[in-house]
Amino acid sequence: MKNKRIKKRFVSNVTIVMLVTIGLFYGCNDYMAPEAYVKNDEAPPKLASVNVEMINGGAKIDFELPKGASDLQYVKATYLRNGKLEESKVSRYSNTLFVYGLRDTSKFINVELTIGNTSGKESEATTVKVKPLISSLDIALKTMLVEETFGGVRLRWDNPTMEATVVKVFSYGVTEFEGENVLTEVFAKDTKLTRPDYKIRGEIIGGYDSIPTNFGFLFKDIYGNKTDTMFLTKTPIYEKYLEPIAADIFPFDGINKHSAALAELDPTLTWDGPNWGNRASYKLWDGKWDSNGDCYWAVAHDVNNLGGEDAFLNKKSAFVTIDLQKPSKLSRYMLHNMKNKQFVYNESAPKKWRVWVTPDLTEDEAEVWGPDSNWEIAHDFTIPEPLDGKIAKEVTDADYKIWNEGWEADLSDNINYPVRFVRLEIYEAWISAVGGGCPAEFQVFGAPEE
Repeated sequence: MKNKRIKKRFVSNVTIVMLVTIGLFYGCNDYMAPEAYVKNDEAPPKLASVNVEMINGGAKIDFELPKGASDLQYVKATYLRNGKLEESKVSRYSNTLFVYGLRDTSKFINVELTIGNTSGKESEATTVKVKPLISSLDIALKTMLVEETFGGVRLRWDNPTMEATVVKVFSYGVTEFEGENVLTEVFAKDTKLTRPDYKIRGEIIGGYDSIPTNFGFLFKDIYGNKTDTMFLTKTPIYEKYLEPIAADIFPFDGINKHSAALAELDPTLTWDGPNWGNRASYKLWDGKWDSNGDCYWAVAHDVNNLGGEDAFLNKKSAFVTIDLQKPSKLSRYMLHNMKNKQFVYNESAPKKWRVWVTPDLTEDEAEVWGPDSNWEIAHDFTIPEPLDGKIAKEVTDADYKIWNEGWEADLSDNINYPVRFVRLEIYEAWISAVGGGCPAEFQVFGAPEE
């Protein structure tokens, strides 16, 4: 009987709490969604003064708030953009307001400026006329330069305002249906660079064929504006993957010759050779970079084998030299590190490297190496830190995707002479304490000379 009374009392208490809660909810409804607290019923006065400066794609509007009004909250600009009513708003602590996204430079548009206060009242509008200067999109169209390059086209334009601009590139391709051309998006990028510069080569290795190809170019901004698609016919310069072989002209002569002391006098004198640590250099171009066995080890881990980790750390760099077999105009290179997550932004995966080239085309000429030789640095690169700060097995999907895409760099702008011999220098791994660097794939592209 006692248990029943306790149970009834418990149910009654719960019921009372629920009824009180519901009552409070409905009784306090006005407080949960209050009307604006009205200090006064009068609208604020108009702006004291306004000055309009035309800018690219809009206007900069400086203003002065009326004196004596203590409850002002914001200043608002209302105007039509692409047929839609738009607003720009700043707080009472600012005295400048911007209007963006206007393209028509042939006529004035009305911009209404009002002041809002804490009572929810707005002032009478002050109307100013805005006639924008040329927009960033039209600057892009006017300054766009499309040039033929290896395997595709090079696209550049001016963006002096550093406005966020989206560029899309299309090309016509033949589908499985004979004779039918389909416009396909092959490149898209958003940028705030002052002088964007991109090379569009399509998705296939070696880029586009060296035949007349129709390309389309379209620019967009974040305000809903876009240009018409401009079509140009360009013939990409012939490009192919250059099949290398191991260069025999730089045999590994052991730690006695390539010592730390010698490297200190001349940092370019260090290891080179077609086979370190029982890993032949052909691993650099076997088309595989999945795991440890697919990798070319620049220095052996075994301290008894070819110098080991102490020698690598003392001499800082390790080189491998490849022979492209024929003199070739270089367009670009691609370096892949291993996909194995153990090495992603970690351990002996290369972090910093240089690519060296020489105009010398015979083995005797190219064998001369050092400060007095004709070898020069074609590209020096450092892999950026992972965006999310995770490495190895903890790496995020976004950073892992970047890693697996590899690291591509253009060579055509810096090297204008035919090249036969190329050297890859690894001068820093991700973990400095490890005994070497292990690039997994090194691909060079260009056009062999006949």
